[in-house]
Amino acid sequence: MKLGMINLITLLMTFVKTFMVHAKHDYKIKTFDKTKEKIDTIEHLIVKLEKKINESRNELEALRQQIMFSRLINLILSILIIALILFLK
Repeated sequence: MKLGMINLITLLMTFVKTFMVHAKHDYKIKTFDKTKEKIDTIEHLIVKLEKKINESRNELEALRQQIMFSRLINLILSILIIALILFLK
């Protein structure tokens, strides 16, 4: 019985020692591994970039509408000026 108990204690000590080494290694990996934080940062930047692109598209659409309105007003005024010149002669 004593031989079995000594083997059990030796096996248990080896298990605990191995567990401690692996736990220490896992802790180091967790503290130095910044992959998840980097991926989260990249995702955040992508979301911000998508918002910025949508804002730019909206601005461009508003500017396009303003330009089209200005061109229409200029065309109408040009037609009125030509009509007035022709009828006043």
